[in-house]
Amino acid sequence: MGDKFTINHKQIIERALDQSFYRGLSLYESDAIFLPARRGNQLSAMCVGTSSAAYRVTASFNESGCLTTHCTCPYDWGGDCKHIVALLLTYVLQPELFRAGEALREELLSLEKEDLVDIVEQMITRYTGLDDIVEHMISEADS
Repeated sequence: MGDKFTINHKQIIERALDQSFYRGLSLYESDAIFLPARRGNQLSAMCVGTSSAAYRVTASFNESGCLTTHCTCPYDWGGDCKHIVALLLTYVLQPELFRAGEALREELLSLEKEDLVDIVEQMITRYTGLDDIVEHMISEADS
C-alpha cells in the first residue's frame, strides 16, 4: 500500500456534514488528536471531545482511499463525526505524528506470554468492568 494512504482534504470534506467538518477542523487545530498510530491499513487515535471523555477513532483504508471509519462517540447524524474528521486531517496534514507499526495482532503474537499477561492486567486495572469480560472470554475458551 505504500507509505501513505490515499486520502485528501476534499475527500474528508465530502465524507462529513459541513458542521462536523468545521468542528473537526477546530479539533485538529487545537491538537485534540493524541496517541495516533498507523498499523497495516488502519489509522487509530484518541480524540479529546467536548465532554471530559476522550473518544477512540479509527479509519481503515483500501487502495482507493478511506473505506470505513468508527468513533466511540454517540454521533448519529450522517457522515463522519468531528473526531474522525480531526483524525483524517491530522493524517493528511501531519502524517509524521503517526507511530507506524505492524498490525496489532502481529505485534501481540511477537510478545512473550508474561508480557501479554502484564498488558491484560494493566488494562483490567485501568478500565472498569474489563475484568468481567476477560473472565467470560477465558471461560468460553476453556469450554
